[in-house]
Amino acid sequence: MRCHTIIPLLAVLGIPTIGTAAEPAQSSSHGAHVHGQAQLSFATDAQQVELLLESPVANLLGFEHAPGSAAEKAAWQQSQTLLQSGQWLQLPPAANCQLQQQQLNEPWSKSADPHHHADVELSLTYQCSNPAALTEVRLDLFRHAADLHQVDVQWVSGQQQGAATLTLKQREFRLVPAN
Repeated sequence: MRCHTIIPLLAVLGIPTIGTAAEPAQSSSHGAHVHGQAQLSFATDAQQVELLLESPVANLLGFEHAPGSAAEKAAWQQSQTLLQSGQWLQLPPAANCQLQQQQLNEPWSKSADPHHHADVELSLTYQCSNPAALTEVRLDLFRHAADLHQVDVQWVSGQQQGAATLTLKQREFRLVPAN
């Protein structure tokens, strides 16, 4: 079932998308693969919120190769659980948003190429009963991803759009146009 109605709007506005739940994302990068940086596309439409996150695996795990040791496998499992839970994303409680769907790609291709750039591609969809209260978004991903230093955000909400650069010191963006 394709529930991502916002993706065509993002594409029209020039905002990169990384996949859909109906079409699982592959390891191909839509943006530059830069360690320490990630991209987030965030869109609202009526009561639905959709976000698309793309990041080099190294930002989350400290390595890009497929997990080999028990410790690496445990770290990947922990990262998957965190990403898919959406706990790293804080939406205003008054918006009453519930996570409805999540899709996380398998970042390591089936090829044995040791130089493969592995990217995490995640899609989350929320349903919000009070979307008018959705005025700002906070990312707590920096606390969990020691090698992540910057997240470039592009957002669309109603008839407004904007962009923000988030860091450990600036982890929030507002869903209003920049003045």
